[in-house]
Amino acid sequence: MITIERLKELGVDTKEGLARCMNNEKFYLKMIRIGIEDKHFEMLEQAIADKDIQAAFDSAHALKGVIGNLAITPIYAPLNRLTEMLRAKMNANYEPIYKPIKEAREKILREL
Repeated sequence: MITIERLKELGVDTKEGLARCMNNEKFYLKMIRIGIEDKHFEMLEQAIADKDIQAAFDSAHALKGVIGNLAITPIYAPLNRLTEMLRAKMNANYEPIYKPIKEAREKILREL
């Protein structure tokens, strides 16, 4: 089961995330689970594989809000970059940009 201490070790800004959840640790940890299990991660990965820029942007943008509010920094930082590249419809190979997002998410998922 994930703890605040373990989230800190994984690079999550738990102080900010807790503040956004009224310093309610139980609620914050529940929201972490909901956020990290969000279906948009799979949708984003599939859209990137399909080279569907609009669908990828839609999923990335949705995740950016959730992950940002929970202060999951190891996912938020690369996700923010990815979202802005998709918004600009940059011609790029998005799979390597998504990789650190996926890896950081998997680390947290293993702790749930």
